[in-house]
Order: sequence, then C-alpha cells, then structure tokens
Amino acid sequence: MQQASCVSDYTMFYYEGDLVEYAPAKQFFTNPGDQVTEDYITGRFS
Repeated sequence: MQQASCVSDYTMFYYEGDLVEYAPAKQFFTNPGDQVTEDYITGRFS
C-alpha cells in the first residue's frame, strides 16, 4: 500500500462490490473518511 500511496493521485476502496471511499491518495491513506477503510489500511480488516 505504501507504493500505491506514492504513485496514485486518487484512490478507491471497494468492499463487497460497493464503493466505500474515493479520495485523494494522501488523504485516503493518512485520514480515511470511513472506518472500514481505516480498518483495511491498518490491517484490522476482518
């Protein structure tokens, strides 16, 4: 994910076929707007 944050302008996160979040990459990885996104990024995803 670190590489994705460096080379992407925007990032999308889909979960179970639904778009959970779409944001500028820096914001997406440092301050996600959805708890599901944060759980995925930090490895707490179940």
